[in-house]
Amino acid sequence: MKVSIRKIAELAGVSKTTVSFVLNNRGDEKNISSATQEKILAIVKDHNYKPNQLARSLSLGKTNTIGFVVPDISDPFYGKIAKHIDSCAEERFFKVMIANSHEDKNKESELINNLISRQIDGIILASTQVFESNKYKGVPLVYFDRISPNQKDSFIDINNQYSTEQITKLLIKRGHSKIGFISLTSYLPNIQDRITGYKNALIDSGFVTDENNIIDIDYNNKKESVVKALKTLLCTNNCTGIVFVNNVLAAEGVWALNTYFSELIEKVEFACFDNLDLFDYSLPKVTSVVQPIEDIAKNCLEMLCDQIDNSIIHKGKVLKTTIIER
Repeated sequence: MKVSIRKIAELAGVSKTTVSFVLNNRGDEKNISSATQEKILAIVKDHNYKPNQLARSLSLGKTNTIGFVVPDISDPFYGKIAKHIDSCAEERFFKVMIANSHEDKNKESELINNLISRQIDGIILASTQVFESNKYKGVPLVYFDRISPNQKDSFIDINNQYSTEQITKLLIKRGHSKIGFISLTSYLPNIQDRITGYKNALIDSGFVTDENNIIDIDYNNKKESVVKALKTLLCTNNCTGIVFVNNVLAAEGVWALNTYFSELIEKVEFACFDNLDLFDYSLPKVTSVVQPIEDIAKNCLEMLCDQIDNSIIHKGKVLKTTIIER
């Protein structure tokens, strides 16, 4: 038989308000005796009472749910972040709603507004847009991966420019003087920083930067676009080193090189942002920047929870990367 709070109150000989306080872990706060609390909880257990989550959320002003919005959940970087966010959130009794914007600004805005309408407690966002501050007023929000240059608060980032400069210099150190750069969504600040790092490495090493060696591929047609980009860089521009803006494009590059340009495998070296295990045994092997995924997830959630629970807005934080040299 389905039981209500009213019925539990009758069985326990207390008011509905007292039952509500106990179920919301406020019994001690309201000076309800331990014996009464234990009696109520025993009745709840015996009758397998399940609270109405919507009503409970409305009464508490909190849903214990957060949103996680990213441009491409199939990207291993975002998938790993999602996994760690979910684990960290579970420890804090939050559920995570994952949404995929598909690199579409309008879809992203629609998703976020939909989450807000569902009374989400807060959002962790890797945006397709450039924001100076939280434009979604009234909802706690933490940015990661894609950060506006002028943003000061509520973000977790890594040093994109320095990291890309270092992997480009590794290719130069190995004797490559013509190095191409294959990019994606280059209008975003983090991608601009990676391009700047690539250019700085060339300039510091005494080479001239050539804009023809920087190719921005089509997000909706990655495979064919990478093949076309490699054909231009390797066969027309005579590049022998390629830096990829992320591991997804680098993986496509490994496939394309083996499928269409296998005669160049021994002459070409790749480097990229983010790592994949397959780069340990792929040909060519890929030198990779490794982002601190667990730390990014942990810091994002801690920063968001401080906004939700305590209205504390933290300054942005920049974390360090490491490099796997292959």
